[in-house]
Amino acid sequence: MPLSNLNQEQLNAATCQPGYNLVIASAGTGKTSTIVGRIANLIKSGVKPNEILLLTFTNKAAAEMVARVAKIFDKDVATSIMAGTFHSVSYKLLKQLNKEITLKQPNELKTLFKSLYEKRVFYERSDEAAPYDGGYLYDLYSLYLNSNEGETFGEWIKKKSPPHELYTLIYEDVVDEFSELKTKYGYVNFDDLLTLMLATLQETKFDFKEILVDEYQDTNPLQGRLLDAFKPNSLFCVGDYDQSIYAFNGSDISIISTFSRRYSGANVYTLNKN
Repeated sequence: MPLSNLNQEQLNAATCQPGYNLVIASAGTGKTSTIVGRIANLIKSGVKPNEILLLTFTNKAAAEMVARVAKIFDKDVATSIMAGTFHSVSYKLLKQLNKEITLKQPNELKTLFKSLYEKRVFYERSDEAAPYDGGYLYDLYSLYLNSNEGETFGEWIKKKSPPHELYTLIYEDVVDEFSELKTKYGYVNFDDLLTLMLATLQETKFDFKEILVDEYQDTNPLQGRLLDAFKPNSLFCVGDYDQSIYAFNGSDISIISTFSRRYSGANVYTLNKN
């Protein structure tokens, strides 16, 4: 039983009661051991492995945790856990529901987006800023999907760069045509996996008893909405304010910092011992 190998701080977190639990784990304080201990404790308490959802920011991290769980129980138990990145888990769950989707590599759909963009003509041009090129606009739209707070793409662009307001109708027209073509052929990119999963959760309920999230400080608004859409009865998040590295993908440090305010009755545990 791995719980016997945990220090008191880790043990307190790993054996906490179901609910909304946040663990602040500084570098070197054993967050992986704590998450594995938490999973072991859930299974020992009667939670079935397939009722556990583990979300990480790399598939390597998920595989490592599953392998450590396998050493405690066995491979069949460990591999029954739904584990992976937000994107890979969304793909697996959508496939379970027989959604007809074809995952395309980023460069494939970026090439399609650029070809649609190149058909546009900008008759009016701002003296302050030239239109974005197609490749940059594709990346910018990806950032918008991950970081927006409910505003339209045009509104988001205008807020980020007011001189580009002149071009927003064309930008949005390209995005609309791009989305229509993807829907027509069933193509999705990594962003689409999350937005499609989010839409699916409005009408489908998955019976996960607990959702665990590693590197919670790197969660972006889209991932935060996805977590809430699962309507988890128990949420176990582990993160550290000082280790956020996904700002390029829209990660929002306020998601971890407002945990206690957003979830009634939330508990916060801290790992300090290196």
